[in-house]
Amino acid sequence: MKIEPNLWQLYLQVYFQPIQPVRFDTRGAILSLWNPHGKVFCKDRNQRLSRFWQGALQRANLPYQLLWGGDQQMQYRELSAYIKCDLASGYRWAARLNQLGFYFVEDNQLHLYNSSDKAQSDVVTDKFVSRLCFVALPKNNSGCLAARGAV
Repeated sequence: MKIEPNLWQLYLQVYFQPIQPVRFDTRGAILSLWNPHGKVFCKDRNQRLSRFWQGALQRANLPYQLLWGGDQQMQYRELSAYIKCDLASGYRWAARLNQLGFYFVEDNQLHLYNSSDKAQSDVVTDKFVSRLCFVALPKNNSGCLAARGAV
Protein backbone atom coordinates (compact mmCIF):
# COMPACT_ATOMS: atom_id res chain seq x y z
CA MET A 1 0.00 0.00 0.00
CA LYS A 2 1.42 3.38 -1.03
CA ILE A 3 1.96 6.06 1.60
CA GLU A 4 -0.13 9.05 0.57
CA PRO A 5 1.88 11.89 -1.06
CA ASN A 6 1.48 14.51 1.69
CA LEU A 7 2.67 12.13 4.38
CA TRP A 8 5.52 10.90 2.15
CA GLN A 9 6.66 14.51 1.67
CA LEU A 10 6.55 15.01 5.42
CA TYR A 11 8.74 11.92 5.89
CA LEU A 12 11.24 13.31 3.36
CA GLN A 13 11.73 16.39 5.55
CA VAL A 14 12.97 14.41 8.56
CA TYR A 15 15.86 15.37 10.85
CA PHE A 16 17.50 13.31 13.55
CA GLN A 17 18.90 14.22 16.92
CA PRO A 18 21.05 11.60 18.62
CA ILE A 19 20.32 10.99 22.30
CA GLN A 20 23.86 9.70 22.76
CA PRO A 21 26.88 9.80 20.46
CA VAL A 22 25.96 7.72 17.43
CA ARG A 23 28.27 6.12 14.88
CA PHE A 24 26.72 5.91 11.45
CA ASP A 25 29.76 4.31 9.87
CA THR A 26 27.88 1.10 9.10
CA ARG A 27 24.65 0.65 7.26
CA GLY A 28 21.48 0.45 9.22
CA ALA A 29 17.78 1.17 9.52
CA ILE A 30 16.20 4.00 11.46
CA LEU A 31 12.79 3.04 12.79
CA SER A 32 10.34 4.89 14.96
CA LEU A 33 9.53 3.08 18.20
CA TRP A 34 6.33 5.10 18.51
CA ASN A 35 3.00 5.53 16.74
CA PRO A 36 2.52 2.23 14.87
CA HIS A 37 0.35 2.21 11.74
CA GLY A 38 0.83 5.98 11.45
CA LYS A 39 -1.57 6.63 14.32
CA VAL A 40 -0.49 9.15 16.96
CA PHE A 41 -0.63 7.71 20.49
CA CYS A 42 -0.37 9.41 23.87
CA LYS A 43 2.93 9.80 25.71
CA ASP A 44 2.29 6.89 28.10
CA ARG A 45 1.43 4.43 25.35
CA ASN A 46 4.45 5.48 23.30
CA GLN A 47 6.70 5.03 26.35
CA ARG A 48 5.36 1.49 26.83
CA LEU A 49 5.92 0.76 23.14
CA SER A 50 9.50 2.06 23.22
CA ARG A 51 10.35 -0.04 26.31
CA PHE A 52 8.83 -3.12 24.66
CA TRP A 53 10.71 -2.65 21.37
CA GLN A 54 14.01 -1.84 23.07
CA GLY A 55 13.63 -5.11 24.98
CA ALA A 56 12.91 -6.96 21.73
CA LEU A 57 16.03 -5.49 20.10
CA GLN A 58 18.13 -6.46 23.13
CA ARG A 59 16.73 -10.02 23.11
CA ALA A 60 17.53 -10.24 19.39
CA ASN A 61 21.10 -9.20 20.30
CA LEU A 62 20.87 -6.45 17.68
CA PRO A 63 23.04 -3.36 18.21
CA TYR A 64 20.97 -0.17 18.27
CA GLN A 65 21.19 3.43 19.37
CA LEU A 66 18.36 5.79 20.27
CA LEU A 67 17.71 9.09 18.53
CA TRP A 68 14.85 11.45 17.92
CA GLY A 69 13.32 11.70 14.46
CA GLY A 70 11.22 14.75 13.68
CA ASP A 71 11.10 18.19 12.17
CA GLN A 72 14.19 20.39 12.09
CA GLN A 73 13.37 22.15 15.38
CA MET A 74 12.19 18.92 17.06
CA GLN A 75 8.80 20.50 17.79
CA TYR A 76 7.40 17.20 16.51
CA ARG A 77 9.55 14.19 17.33
CA GLU A 78 9.37 10.45 17.78
CA LEU A 79 11.76 8.21 19.65
CA SER A 80 13.55 6.10 17.08
CA ALA A 81 16.27 3.49 16.94
CA TYR A 82 19.21 3.23 14.57
CA ILE A 83 19.66 -0.51 14.09
CA LYS A 84 22.82 -1.85 12.51
CA CYS A 85 21.44 -4.24 9.89
CA ASP A 86 21.02 -4.85 6.18
CA LEU A 87 18.10 -3.55 4.13
CA ALA A 88 16.17 -6.85 4.23
CA SER A 89 16.33 -6.83 8.03
CA GLY A 90 15.21 -3.20 8.01
CA TYR A 91 12.07 -4.21 6.11
CA ARG A 92 11.42 -7.05 8.57
CA TRP A 93 11.84 -4.83 11.62
CA ALA A 94 9.67 -2.09 10.11
CA ALA A 95 6.91 -4.64 9.52
CA ARG A 96 7.34 -6.04 13.01
CA LEU A 97 7.10 -2.56 14.54
CA ASN A 98 4.07 -1.81 12.31
CA GLN A 99 5.70 1.28 10.83
CA LEU A 100 4.51 2.68 7.50
CA GLY A 101 8.02 3.64 6.47
CA PHE A 102 11.61 3.56 7.61
CA TYR A 103 14.95 5.14 6.79
CA PHE A 104 18.10 3.36 5.74
CA VAL A 105 21.61 4.76 6.00
CA GLU A 106 24.31 3.45 3.67
CA ASP A 107 27.47 5.12 2.36
CA ASN A 108 26.40 8.42 3.95
CA GLN A 109 23.13 8.37 1.97
CA LEU A 110 19.76 8.48 3.71
CA HIS A 111 16.94 6.61 1.96
CA LEU A 112 13.25 6.46 2.79
CA TYR A 113 11.40 3.19 2.18
CA ASN A 114 7.75 2.24 2.34
CA SER A 115 7.59 -0.75 4.70
CA SER A 116 4.98 -2.61 2.66
CA ASP A 117 5.57 -1.44 -0.92
CA LYS A 118 9.16 -1.82 -2.12
CA ALA A 119 8.39 0.24 -5.22
CA GLN A 120 7.98 3.39 -3.09
CA SER A 121 11.36 4.72 -2.01
CA ASP A 122 13.37 7.93 -2.27
CA VAL A 123 16.82 9.27 -1.52
CA VAL A 124 16.36 11.83 1.25
CA THR A 125 19.93 13.15 1.06
CA ASP A 126 23.38 12.16 -0.16
CA LYS A 127 24.90 13.59 3.01
CA PHE A 128 23.25 11.97 6.01
CA VAL A 129 25.07 14.25 8.46
CA SER A 130 23.16 17.18 6.92
CA ARG A 131 20.04 15.72 8.58
CA LEU A 132 21.51 15.64 12.07
CA CYS A 133 20.48 18.48 14.35
CA PHE A 134 21.48 19.41 17.85
CA VAL A 135 18.85 21.88 19.05
CA ALA A 136 17.63 22.15 22.62
CA LEU A 137 14.56 19.94 22.79
CA PRO A 138 11.35 21.91 23.34
CA LYS A 139 9.46 21.12 26.55
CA ASN A 140 6.37 19.99 24.70
CA ASN A 141 6.28 17.51 21.87
CA SER A 142 3.51 18.08 19.35
CA GLY A 143 4.06 14.41 18.37
CA CYS A 144 1.69 13.42 21.15
CA LEU A 145 -0.84 16.09 20.21
CA ALA A 146 -0.86 16.51 16.45
CA ALA A 147 -2.71 14.20 14.10
CA ARG A 148 0.41 13.46 12.05
CA GLY A 149 1.86 10.20 10.88
CA ALA A 150 4.79 8.31 12.31
CA VAL A 151 8.28 9.39 11.38
